[in-house]
Amino acid sequence: MALFPWDYDSLEGLWSGDMNKPDIREGWKLMIDSFVGAIVVGGTNSVAVLPSKGSPGGFCLRISDDKTPQADFRAVAWALSNEKPLEPLIVCSRGSMLYVLSAKGKQIIGQLRGHGGEITSIVVHPSFPYLVCTSSRDFSARIYDLTMPPRDKPNNPHWPPSSAPSLGGAPHGLQSSEPEGIGIGRCLVVLCGGPSGGHEAAVLGAAFHPTHPLIATCGMDRAVKIWRLPQMSFDKMAREDKPLFSSTRIHKARISTVSWLGLDVLATSSAPALMRRNGDRNDLYFEDGTIAIWRWLGFDRFFPATRPRPSKVMRGCASDYQESSSFKLLSVVPISQSARHLHVAQTHTNDYVIAITLPDRVYLHNVSDFEPRVPPAFPLDQDLVTSLSSKLHLDDDGDEDVQTVPTTHVHKTLPKGTEIAVPNVTDDLQASVLGFYGLLLGILDNKGRMWIWTDATQA
Repeated sequence: MALFPWDYDSLEGLWSGDMNKPDIREGWKLMIDSFVGAIVVGGTNSVAVLPSKGSPGGFCLRISDDKTPQADFRAVAWALSNEKPLEPLIVCSRGSMLYVLSAKGKQIIGQLRGHGGEITSIVVHPSFPYLVCTSSRDFSARIYDLTMPPRDKPNNPHWPPSSAPSLGGAPHGLQSSEPEGIGIGRCLVVLCGGPSGGHEAAVLGAAFHPTHPLIATCGMDRAVKIWRLPQMSFDKMAREDKPLFSSTRIHKARISTVSWLGLDVLATSSAPALMRRNGDRNDLYFEDGTIAIWRWLGFDRFFPATRPRPSKVMRGCASDYQESSSFKLLSVVPISQSARHLHVAQTHTNDYVIAITLPDRVYLHNVSDFEPRVPPAFPLDQDLVTSLSSKLHLDDDGDEDVQTVPTTHVHKTLPKGTEIAVPNVTDDLQASVLGFYGLLLGILDNKGRMWIWTDATQA
């Protein structure tokens, strides 16, 4: 589900302020009055828009398809177009297909193909709401421009020795032989997967940088990657396979969410990790997932303060896009293994709040309450170094008899947050979303019921 993200003042920052004109401001206020507090929810063969209290205009649009008769719309988001900025768009996905709906016209205005696997998330650029990024289980992420029409035929490069355009399809970040779709929307950028620098498993989340041409992605391969947005062209589809940053050392399990908290500070969350106890491969246990707040140390190298505009050509080295150590962990806290969803939002006090959905309640945690991570002791204890050195050996028997040395648990406990208990619910909650600078909370369960909470202290 997704909450309508804009208010009266949003027009000043969208499109770099180009749409902040007297003739548009009046219509913008009317649109906000109509859709403020609206939540879009995906379901089986349908997408529903639930209006805020006292606002008309809610509807449910059923979308049928012979190929997928009982498929769910799992990812949804709100978007805007340059041509009709006063008519909100809903971008949603079912399987590998991407749909664009008109919230005002209550109809489908775009249907796009491109991904070779199920779409896992949809995010919209915070300043240019016509740019949409989709992540997928085909190891890639794609960026669409909703102001352009789909391509009628592939525009792929050729692979030597052939002189004809390649039709490798989605696994290679290419188009297949069929048209891209109908209506509006065109794929301009593909962040390719693969061992050359891209994701090597399903991509689960993405986040546009609020001010710079960057986008962060995360996935099943435990990797967080930061990509530079390439120059976008109407004629050619840009393909990137080497990010500016890539690391699998931040979390121990799949990374489900990534969010920007500042120019170079990010928040990521992971699922529980399956671990061995004392090196015994038959003695397994689940370790709690974690929320990591960390700083990307390479930001100033690629975007120095002395250069007002970013370089046209921006490439990292192998240590950047293969396994980078250019990061610093600021805080790492565990999260419950029963957590089902996590959402990060900025409040009216400029703090960041994380909503963690459990089976029967939601907890709100302020990131500023997280305790700093304790750095490991240095230099290392000489006795420990001697003990580890004595265990080094080369054999063909694997690691069955290798004993691990216990290390100090440096993760802080998750600080006590605000508890939102949902009445008459035991094990049904699925997701929650914060909006309006933390003043509104929407909670959804697996039966299609929804609860909307408001901050009464700000009334």
